[in-house]
Parts: sequence; C-alpha cells; structure tokens
Amino acid sequence: MELASPLYAELAYAVSESSELLELAAHARPRQPPPNMLFGAVQYLLLRGVEHPLAAHYPIVSGEPRPMAPAADDFRDFCRAHAAEVVELVRTRRTQTNVVRRCTCLVPAFSVVAAEAGRPLHLIDLGASAGLNLNFDRYGVRYTRAGREVLRWGDAGAVVQLEAELRGEGVPALQPRIAVGGRVGVDLDPVDALDPDALLWLRALIWPEHLERHQRLVDAAEELRVHPVRLLGGDAAEALPGLLSEAPRDEALTVYTTVALYQFPRAARERVEAALVDASRSRPVWRVALEGMDAMELTLTRYRDGSATPTELLATASPHGWWLEWVGS
Repeated sequence: MELASPLYAELAYAVSESSELLELAAHARPRQPPPNMLFGAVQYLLLRGVEHPLAAHYPIVSGEPRPMAPAADDFRDFCRAHAAEVVELVRTRRTQTNVVRRCTCLVPAFSVVAAEAGRPLHLIDLGASAGLNLNFDRYGVRYTRAGREVLRWGDAGAVVQLEAELRGEGVPALQPRIAVGGRVGVDLDPVDALDPDALLWLRALIWPEHLERHQRLVDAAEELRVHPVRLLGGDAAEALPGLLSEAPRDEALTVYTTVALYQFPRAARERVEAALVDASRSRPVWRVALEGMDAMELTLTRYRDGSATPTELLATASPHGWWLEWVGS
C-alpha cells in the first residue's frame, strides 16, 4: 500500500502494549495525533545524528534495507534513553506535513478554475505548512493508467517530478499552462523549509521507508530557495478576510486546503466560509479542497454574489496524491 510502513506497524503494536510509551505519546498537544508525534520525535533525533542501534531499522537513516529482526526492543530502549528530548518534541511540535505529491490533485482542480476565470490565479493556501505546494506550477507532473503515461503537465525538466495514477475512466482536462499571480500561505506556525532544522522536522514526519518522499521534500525545499513564496503566521480564519481584500482585482481568488481542515475548530471553519461568502459580494471566489477521512474528496466550490453554489466533487483521491479518480466534467 502507498502509505504503508511495516516498521511503524510493528512499533504501533509495541506502543499499544506499553504504558511507558503511551505516556510519552500523551504529551502531544490538543488536535495533534499522538502516534505521529511520537514517531516523528524519534525519527527526528535519529536524523539529527543521535547514535543508537534503532537507527539500523530506519532505511532513511542507515541507507540500508531494514534488518530481519524486530525493532520494538530497540525502540523502547531509545525512548527510555532519550525520554526528556522525546517529550519536549512531542509537547512542542506539530504535524505540519507538506506533501508535495498532493499537487497532482491540485493541478486538475486549478485547471478548472483557470479555464473558468480566464485570468491568473491568486492562490491562498490555508494551513500552508512550508508553502511548498504554492509552487505547483514549477513542478512536472505525470499521470499514468495501468503503468502507461496518459497525461503530462508542467516542466519536464523540473527538478521536482511528481506522478499519480488515474483510476476509473475519467480524464481531467488540463490547461497547458496555469498562470499564477499572487501566492500566499498562512499557518499557525509556518515552517521555514530553508531552515535545516525545520526541514529536518518535516522529514521526520515522513515514514522512514519512503525514501522517494524524503527526496521530493528536499527537492521542493530547494525550489523554494529559488522561488520563495509569502508565508504568514497566524490563525488562517482570522487572516483570510484581509488576504482576500488585498488581492489584485485582475487575479482570480483561489483559496485552497489540502488535508488541513481537521485541525480547524468548527468555529474557525465557519469563519472561513463566512469570509468567502462576504468576499464574493464584490468578485468571484473559488475554493479548492482536498479533504476527507480515508479516501480524500477533491472538491470545488464557487462563490458569487454573496452565496456559494453547490460544492462540486471533482475526484476521489489518495490522501498523499498517489492516485485520483476523476469524476468532474
């Protein structure tokens, strides 16, 4: 499976049977998933260079395949030896994954918006993490079906190359080029991917067997060095009205989220909706969302004249952009 981690499957079982390890994970902040925080903290320390036999079980650290031996005992020993550091990380950090492959879902949705708007998009990413997906148009994207290429979009020579499988019969109509004007992201605690320590934490949230995902993240961070984007720290719901009002009139307001709304309290989600409705009294607004529980739903909502049209389902998709099944027109 695309998101499978045999190592974490083994360790999750070990944690479930250990009150000591459960207590470490329980230090996670509200609305932060304790398993991800515990595993992220341990991998962060290993990536930072802490030496321990546990490192042999992490291919991204050792550079070698996992040994044919259980990892649970080494994991427990590592957590005991570095309990204070693990607790501090679990207590203070957030799950701010920036999954670049989700751009394989954003490209078809943004193509629909670009075709309707006929003008450059003004992108506002709510829950932007490091803002890497704001540079979607600087990546190359390849869509396959049954192992064969169906569509290709973007720069074939770009360092960041992404791929997704098309399921079902639908094929999205991609604009050859999607013009982008403004790009801004807002996050409670935006990640500076040019800061080596911040980038290391982002990497620590990726499963240790997923070497390709680690490399895509590093490559996208390097692209950000060449093409920086505007990132703001703060409550996205509070910042959104101001961001909407300052956008140039000749750009299409396009607000999007990718697996971020689960961290928004209900009141914040309601304020976001109210801001979009209010902004649409003077100009059209498009809202793209890749959200859900298991299989994600890629949706598009259009706001005009102070109201929202019924949300359109464009596709179902992998949470990490590995596949999508297009159902849009």
